[in-house]
Amino acid sequence: MEQLYEYMSQWYSDGRSEHPVCQGRRAFVEQFISRLEFADLFGGYALSEDVFEEEYLGVWGHRVCQRFRRIMRDRGAEFLLNPTPPKLRLKVTSTH
Repeated sequence: MEQLYEYMSQWYSDGRSEHPVCQGRRAFVEQFISRLEFADLFGGYALSEDVFEEEYLGVWGHRVCQRFRRIMRDRGAEFLLNPTPPKLRLKVTSTH
């Protein structure tokens, strides 16, 4: 079964508050939510990759993470929530 990873970001090194992040493998997430929908549904997206260059797509913020999981389930996604993400490197955050 696929996994969504929900964890606290480690994006900042200057002491700013970190954010909850929820991401899954991009290939899995885009079966249910296209990247083009992220701006309208969530106000943006976070795109990361692991050491094998596998991309992970998702959102940040507590309420936005809840909405992301709900929409994924409503559209038929089955997944486990994992609080321990693979080693990820943030590539892009995008907002509209």
